[in-house]
Amino acid sequence: MPLVCRGTLLRFNLYYWLTILVLGLLASWQVAVISEKPYDWTYLPMMLASKLVAMLLTAALVIWSHQQLARQAFSNLQLILGVALVALVYIPAENAFWLLLWDKEVVDARLLIGNLDTSVLAFFVWTACFLTVLLYQQQLQRLAQTTELSQKIQQLELQALSQQLNPHFTFNALNSVCALLEAERYDDAETMSEQLATFLRYSLSKSPDSLVQLADELAAIDAYLLLQKTRFGDKLKVNWQIDEQLKRQRIPALLLQPLVENAIKYAVATRKQGATITIGGKRQQDSLQLCVSDDGPGSQLQADCGGAGVGLDNIRNRLLQHFGDKARLEIGASPQGFAVNICLPWQTA
Repeated sequence: MPLVCRGTLLRFNLYYWLTILVLGLLASWQVAVISEKPYDWTYLPMMLASKLVAMLLTAALVIWSHQQLARQAFSNLQLILGVALVALVYIPAENAFWLLLWDKEVVDARLLIGNLDTSVLAFFVWTACFLTVLLYQQQLQRLAQTTELSQKIQQLELQALSQQLNPHFTFNALNSVCALLEAERYDDAETMSEQLATFLRYSLSKSPDSLVQLADELAAIDAYLLLQKTRFGDKLKVNWQIDEQLKRQRIPALLLQPLVENAIKYAVATRKQGATITIGGKRQQDSLQLCVSDDGPGSQLQADCGGAGVGLDNIRNRLLQHFGDKARLEIGASPQGFAVNICLPWQTA
């Protein structure tokens, strides 16, 4: 993260002393008006020179404080002491300057601290304003750092979730290929390997925090189902209920595939008659409703299958990372089947 901009601080310093100069000119003009005397413009260069010196001295403090910030050694107390030292040097020097212009001798040292209250006030206000600017910019800097850190943490969490997903799927798919080879179903094993390669290319080409069009996700699921169809044959039946208008909506990559995988693992593979998997989607007001359901064991799955629960927790966490509380996942289990409903915010084109 960049440091507080030195140019911004120096501009603040310039604007401040220009303001003090203008206020000083207005005050001297007011005195001339009250005393009914013409304004003496010969004082203008002297006042300008006086404020220029003050600006240069405080500019040195600005540069010093910026260097201290770079070394992370900045201290408010050090700055206040620095301003006090500058004021102790500047105020007597300014008074001596004006006395010389008025052809007056410095016969009393107390003359050098004349107008001490008003002169010190200018430096006091400068210190308060400068510290306020510094603290405000430091707060913005910390906020930016916190935001960046939060984004990095979110990305790491998504990567962790994705790394939990891909090895699990690959392990199951390779087991299926091995089972086909053991059954001497070599053509089916070859087809399944090709489908596995196609699906893995899709899954590995998507970053954990990416959003993909629903159409691309459904195409990948179709490849996955063809892969599994090679293994289960007629035991695996699929019912698509997706509106065409939804396919341009964007969802987290590999969001639905674990749900389909669970349905195959716990509904199709565990029953002699297999099961029907329904993949549905519709728009409901300002939300996208997606559902993966099956007519398998249902409530028994929810009670007995801890692995499915881990997968659902991963999906819930991914939804939280992408959409916060605008998305939700709901589970429905009954003796007639198991369903997972996902609600996402509708995205306008």
